[in-house]
Amino acid sequence: MSKNRYGSNLSFNDVLFNALLGFVVLFVLALLLINPITKKSDIPAKAEILITLEWDDEVGDDIDIWVQGPTGVPISFQNKTNGVMHLDRDDLGKTSDYMWIDGERIIIKLNREVVSMRGIAPGDYYINIHVYSKNSKTGPTKYTLTLLDVNPYREVYVMQGKLTKRGEIIRLPGFTLDEEGVVTDVWTSDKIVVGAKNRTHISDASGLNENGN
Repeated sequence: MSKNRYGSNLSFNDVLFNALLGFVVLFVLALLLINPITKKSDIPAKAEILITLEWDDEVGDDIDIWVQGPTGVPISFQNKTNGVMHLDRDDLGKTSDYMWIDGERIIIKLNREVVSMRGIAPGDYYINIHVYSKNSKTGPTKYTLTLLDVNPYREVYVMQGKLTKRGEIIRLPGFTLDEEGVVTDVWTSDKIVVGAKNRTHISDASGLNENGN
């Protein structure tokens, strides 16, 4: 009788330990997904180019990134994969600021969209920002768009600005990718890659930071 009780307690402890271990693993994975991309070791091994768009964490604005490459088909929330380009994170503002971990709802204040290129497709690339929805009561929304060349690792440019109204489209500098997967040129672009149904207020970004070309 004593041996059976011991075996039962041991099994319960094993189940409890495995459950706690599973929670810890999920929590760590969640942190890896939401932490800012600040250094080379944070970038997925297969990525050649990363484009990140971040905006005020406290607002519920839904802001989208659109990127068009040599195929002529843009990446966006409407088309998340095309060739080597992938929209890895489509952020809906506060609507998507949570995740479920082991049955518990965890709040994550983070507004960020990420486009990665998991291969080399040489040619010209165009970037637009589109304000899908905006709370007019919160005032202008600050954004930061970062273009990273992964191999070799360098910050090609960082663009910052403000978004003021629903439907606004910002045309950001385009870039050229060579056959080695290196960004060789950055240039002012007036090309609109946002879908025709979403085009209303259009403007250009201005003022690269000191890292830009």
